[in-house]
Amino acid sequence: MACRGTEYDNPALYSSEDAFSLSSYWNDRYKREGGAAFEWYRDYNSLEPVLDRHLDKSQPVLHVGVGTSRVQYQMHLDGFKSIHSVDYAPVCIQQLSELHAGVPALTYAVADCRSMPEYGDGSFPGGVLDKGTLDALLCGDSDEEESLQMLLECYRVLGPGAAYLQITYAPPRTRLRYLQRPGLDWAVSFWEVGQQGRREGPLAVADLSAEELGAFPKQAYSHFVYVCVKPAAV
Repeated sequence: MACRGTEYDNPALYSSEDAFSLSSYWNDRYKREGGAAFEWYRDYNSLEPVLDRHLDKSQPVLHVGVGTSRVQYQMHLDGFKSIHSVDYAPVCIQQLSELHAGVPALTYAVADCRSMPEYGDGSFPGGVLDKGTLDALLCGDSDEEESLQMLLECYRVLGPGAAYLQITYAPPRTRLRYLQRPGLDWAVSFWEVGQQGRREGPLAVADLSAEELGAFPKQAYSHFVYVCVKPAAV
């Protein structure tokens, strides 16, 4: 995303979450951090049972907004056969490409998850993983439009019956309005993942009342994994 001629022109000096939607901010941050690993929200160990249940290890998986995460490498060690990670910040893609040059199962490319014409419809039958990427887009000035663009693209590249997994801090009462917009014809369920491996889910949104959904979070310092399953091919 191009800067708009604002204070974001020097992202190294700007720390507000408003900058999280800008590729210039991330490029500068990754340069300064020198490729050091950073995991948003949860590490692989706490997420493994959920990822293993809802992503297909035998099929290609897309990881959008990889940043400097190493979760894809842990997935590879756990048996995932093909994980393609993208980010719109070229610096982190170069760093990870060099780091995992000897791991054929892990591939990397510069791509903007709001528009991915390089990938055909249904290209990722193993699923799509989003670990905080939608959250970053929602920090921008055009959050409604850009979040929908991203979700529609993730829906498009999903294989029939595959799942888009979104890992976030946001509970159902604030996140479902983004996931249940026109054009997103998927079935939504979610997990709440708390401390010391405590998990509740999957809970189908269609089976819960507004009052029940509003009761989340039920755990302190928890995060949510939304599982959005595309209809199977007719």
